[in-house]
Amino acid sequence: MTADRKFEIRAAPPHKRSGMEINMQICRLYEKNLIGALELVRQVFMSCVSGDFEEKGVRTFEYFIRRENMEERMRSGEMVFFGAYESARLIGVIAMRSGHHVSLLFVDEAYQRRGVAKRLLRRGVAHCIDQNPMLRHITVNASPVGVPAYKALGFYPLSEERIEEGMRFMPMRIDLPSGT
Repeated sequence: MTADRKFEIRAAPPHKRSGMEINMQICRLYEKNLIGALELVRQVFMSCVSGDFEEKGVRTFEYFIRRENMEERMRSGEMVFFGAYESARLIGVIAMRSGHHVSLLFVDEAYQRRGVAKRLLRRGVAHCIDQNPMLRHITVNASPVGVPAYKALGFYPLSEERIEEGMRFMPMRIDLPSGT
């Protein structure tokens, strides 16, 4: 993170499943890590998110996360991935697109509501600010199940919920402090 811009994401309220502190590392992911990352994304999507989508939306999402599509986006620099690891186990993934948009943010169900998404988001935002110190906001198209989590982290809705290609989402944004 740039030294002159401090960015804090609000802490989500504690949850009864919180349990013990997680000792995790956040690392940038590369093509060699992509298969495991996309499998985690797919598993969490299918168990937590897909029920809010039309069948067409599920197919659209599955096409979007195809390895070939993600490799091309990584190679072109359009998308950068970070993973949260507890020991050698991948427990969460974030993908930032176009230097300002949260494209994917998924956490293993056993680790949800324990600060993993918050830490991943901090790392993704820090990367974006490093790339563009003048960056003013981060956006996300939050699934219905994700909206409360994003609100807890400081995002706010930009419009009503939308459905495109069978996928339900709410455009949201978090404003970043100005650089000095």
